[in-house]
Amino acid sequence: MDHALWVAMTAARNTTLQEAANANNLANTGTTGFKAALHAFRTVPTEGGSALPTRVYSVDSTAAIDFRQGSVNTTGGTFDLALGSLGFFAVQDVDGREAYTRAGDFSLRGDGTLVDRQGRIVIGENGPIVMPADRKIEIGQDGTVSALPQTAPFNEIAILGRIKLVNPEPRTLSRGADGLFRTFDRQAQPAAAGVEVRQGALESSNVSPVDGMMTTIRNARAFDLNMQLIQRLNTGAESTARLLNIA
Repeated sequence: MDHALWVAMTAARNTTLQEAANANNLANTGTTGFKAALHAFRTVPTEGGSALPTRVYSVDSTAAIDFRQGSVNTTGGTFDLALGSLGFFAVQDVDGREAYTRAGDFSLRGDGTLVDRQGRIVIGENGPIVMPADRKIEIGQDGTVSALPQTAPFNEIAILGRIKLVNPEPRTLSRGADGLFRTFDRQAQPAAAGVEVRQGALESSNVSPVDGMMTTIRNARAFDLNMQLIQRLNTGAESTARLLNIA
């Protein structure tokens, strides 16, 4: 196979992979706390029979995750929580282990346990946090959950616990198919000071729809160019074969 054909074929294939990742970003523009995946092409040399590079082709690679904060919108919901520029909420995944998220659209399970939108338990520093049904709930900047009476006397404040807030180094995190972040070593992270919570607000996705659409157009053009190159190489190969047969 001609090396130029291989270059064009791999470029077209990896363009489709990059567009799939871009489409996933665009599909999550309305997902609370979603962080965009950053994709890029990297070059890989093609070596000939003498082990010398004869062509360079491109492959798609996940460069990083964009952890920049999305816009924070006020909702007024008691269990809608937004983080500052740092940190993550800790939740319990399907394996019963810690995983992390920026999405703070929480709610209460039937027994009063605080859970995320998928029903996963939100981890407190001393275990799950259970809310009484007859109390007003206040969540402080440090994640402390307090229950206040709705009738007099109003001075009976009960501390129910503190939501576990962590701040691992972003480069140590990977995102799973469930959208949750985990450290590469899967070790539970310690609670971090300095992570701030805002009650009654949610962080939106940090995906830019305009940038995503521009990327889609760019990928479509790149794919078309590579397919045109493949067709021209194929036409050239057919012409060469006919000339050789005539000779």
